[in-house]
Amino acid sequence: MDAVNPLRRCLLAAGLTTALGCQSNGLAPLPAARAQLPPDPVAPVRPAGPLPPPPGYTGIPGTVIGSPVPRDPAGSSGSSAARKPSDPANSPANPANVVGPSESSDPAVTTTGYSALPTGVSRTADLLKESIPQIKVVALVGATNLVTDQEVLEAVRQRLGELREYVGAARAAKEKELYEAELRRVIERELILDEMYARLKKAGRTAMIEEIKEFAARAADQNLRAIRKLYGATTEEEFLSILRAQGLTLPVIRRQFERQLMADEYVRSLLKEKGRTVGLADIRAYYDRHPDQFTAEDRVKWLDIFISFSRHPDPRAALEHARRVHARAAAGDDFVALVKQYDDGLASGSNGVGVGSKRGEIQPADVEPTVWTLKPGEVGPLIETPTGYHIVKVVERQYAGLRPFDTQVQSEIRDKLTRQYREAEYQRLVEDLWRKGPVRVIIDP
Repeated sequence: MDAVNPLRRCLLAAGLTTALGCQSNGLAPLPAARAQLPPDPVAPVRPAGPLPPPPGYTGIPGTVIGSPVPRDPAGSSGSSAARKPSDPANSPANPANVVGPSESSDPAVTTTGYSALPTGVSRTADLLKESIPQIKVVALVGATNLVTDQEVLEAVRQRLGELREYVGAARAAKEKELYEAELRRVIERELILDEMYARLKKAGRTAMIEEIKEFAARAADQNLRAIRKLYGATTEEEFLSILRAQGLTLPVIRRQFERQLMADEYVRSLLKEKGRTVGLADIRAYYDRHPDQFTAEDRVKWLDIFISFSRHPDPRAALEHARRVHARAAAGDDFVALVKQYDDGLASGSNGVGVGSKRGEIQPADVEPTVWTLKPGEVGPLIETPTGYHIVKVVERQYAGLRPFDTQVQSEIRDKLTRQYREAEYQRLVEDLWRKGPVRVIIDP
């Protein structure tokens, strides 16, 4: 989320601040819902594992990044009813259509099997023409918002790694647990977005709703480009194939990014309105209370040039050659350039970076005592080993002990506390909305 344009993000948050304020109460229990997880999809093409978050993304802690839900059409107000493909591998690449509140205010939904679309929805005829299967609704949020089985299943598919160690009844129980967790998460996000839309409309800021959607769409595009690059997909079709291999579809992933970003920004704006920001006093207090989180171990990054006895007529010739190279290194010549020109080992293939960075890991062991005595920028004395001479230089050094209260540590604490504040506000808002907002989970027999 934070990878998007920070100026636009600030403008978005500033606009949202005009319509805020909630109360907190107990969290309503989520009725049980039966998981309907299909067999594991084909193994991912590359890389292995679940869909990665985009670089720089910092959503609400605990949120499964990339857990997709159906795409929202322009002009909707938080509704989510997606069509359910019969086979994830053949899911259409075009965004799924959803039923908006303007299309129905009294959805007729059955409690088993696939439900019919709300009576009077104009989209029904189009779905029938396209031979789209009926939508299976698993939850109703408010009067018109539908949560479908498909969106929850796609979220669970991104957590299949958590099922590898389970078999039989234990696996079925874990599937049910994941399904219910993802169902709750989708419902909570939609409750927050409904609240945001209602507040903006009440404040007379309806035009901002479309601005927010456009902003979120651009951010989602940026995130998807980053993920596609991370996967190494060179074409759109290759990217879609990678997703299909994991039982995922591009439209629902795009929607997840858009909807989660909007929900996160709304929570951010709540914190801003309340003046709940992280100050230097908060940062210092956290640093003093948690010294264990800021202890460091000895670590070093060093460069190495190896002069081999075997490359010279005799040991004396090797020594004279090593002394000449060492003199240049000590005089300040570009060490990496010297590595590429004179190294007789493997260091030239890694721009001279030596093997090992912690105590007991430095190789060869003969050079380790010298490496730990050097400060950053220093070149050590010529080191003789059974096979030749080593010339070493330390470029970075981290000393064991408590890390100093510098700008890097302060930034880390600020980010951590900001996430904690945001999570607490997110949960407070969710608890209040569960209490106020009508949510009905449809249970299969």
